[in-house]
Amino acid sequence: MKHDDRFGELDSLDKWQLENEDQDIRGYPVRSATGEEYGKVDDMLVDKEARHVLAVRLNDGRTVPAEHLDIRDDHVIYTEDRAASDVNYTRVRAR
Repeated sequence: MKHDDRFGELDSLDKWQLENEDQDIRGYPVRSATGEEYGKVDDMLVDKEARHVLAVRLNDGRTVPAEHLDIRDDHVIYTEDRAASDVNYTRVRAR
């Protein structure tokens, strides 16, 4: 599988869905353990080869690794001490 085929945004993967609907956190606010709000989950980034959510993208473009998220009833706690990554992955398309 080519690198650009390996990863995708859950919203754009028509034939993919979460195995557990309770883990669909799109729209949930992401907060630190102390309550600092980082933003809301805009989409979930999927590793199609490993068949799991690798990270989430916040509404401002920052990404958060899924392994550092603790899902609650109506929000998500980012358990890492440092703030969400300020790396902004821009969408591109093939010509």
